[in-house]
Amino acid sequence: MAAAVQATSDRLAVVATSYRRVGFGRLGTFAIAPDATEELRALRSALGAEELVFLSTCNRVECYLLLPKGAVPSAEHLSERLKDFYAARGAEPAADTFFARTGAEALEHLLRVVSSLDSLLVGETEIAGQARRALERCARQGLCGAGLRPFFERAVACSRRVRSETAVGSISPSVATIALQKVKKHFGKEGPGVAVLVGVGDMCRKVAQALSAGRSRVVVVNRTLERAQEFCDRYGGEPMSLERFRASPPAWIDLLFTATSAEETVVRATDLEPALAARRTAGLLRPLVVCDLGLPRDVDPALDAAPGVRVVDMERMRTIAERNRVALEAEAERAAEVVAAELARCLREERFGCLAEVSTCSMLERRLPHLGAEDREAILRFVTGLARRMARQPYDLTG
Repeated sequence: MAAAVQATSDRLAVVATSYRRVGFGRLGTFAIAPDATEELRALRSALGAEELVFLSTCNRVECYLLLPKGAVPSAEHLSERLKDFYAARGAEPAADTFFARTGAEALEHLLRVVSSLDSLLVGETEIAGQARRALERCARQGLCGAGLRPFFERAVACSRRVRSETAVGSISPSVATIALQKVKKHFGKEGPGVAVLVGVGDMCRKVAQALSAGRSRVVVVNRTLERAQEFCDRYGGEPMSLERFRASPPAWIDLLFTATSAEETVVRATDLEPALAARRTAGLLRPLVVCDLGLPRDVDPALDAAPGVRVVDMERMRTIAERNRVALEAEAERAAEVVAAELARCLREERFGCLAEVSTCSMLERRLPHLGAEDREAILRFVTGLARRMARQPYDLTG
């Protein structure tokens, strides 16, 4: 008799933390640079995983794992492994910093996250793209393969269903969009005279595209001038290296927008002093607006109390998000029902596939032992694939 087949979802796990557990100030402590391949490989090894997708956003830091076949470690054990990994890096996580989910609970978490139901802003549009890019980046780095990919693809498909069948995206599409709304409200249709964008990620891209319709002079600052130039070639603006910005900052700034994953302060209080002095000399009462969406914060916190500066950070975004969350409660419940249906369908497909694999292996052993490995594998792929497709069809057990 053929042995039972362990479903791939049984080997799925997630170990994570979020702003709800550690706050925005601490969350950036656990971010790992996307190009730090060796460090991410060390993380995969520390967690005892065959595959890893590392997802780091302004809301969360999450490790999605495909564990080896056999017994799956407990959630508590996985949390302790991640805690030990960061403790060795000097991050000093607390006992309750991380949580873990395994099996169906891990898959449900992934579906909820990518569908934005676990986001700071329920209905935000960025998380699905962030998850997709995290998967592709980790695949290029050799951190994950065919095991985790189907789960992420299913999660992205689930997010599309949520957006098409509910109205969760009708109020707050993204953190960047809310920040842009604040900018437009402050500066009006003409926009800021001079805007400095620090970073070349998605949030800065959205701001650059929005400002391109007005008369703003846009300066794009990045650690490497080449990446700033590439950004400006696509979205407009004047490129400037971070080194030059610090040595010779613009003499006039109306808006400073930052969104990087740097672990240290990027914009110092002294970097804005020339612009603040120019505003004081001109007798301008309107403050310089600083929108700091970095995690940890990009801008020196000393500027929070500086005269002539108005700072909007992730804590302010959190206040707005909670207000929006109340307005979206009914739609969020409908979205949760969509996620539950997708989870049930995914698990049903896996169950059908596993049953088909057991039956087919038994049949091949008893009746077709003369077939070569390649033929046996082709038959197995066909039958299990057919079983999964059959499981996707609606069925009624009451008739």
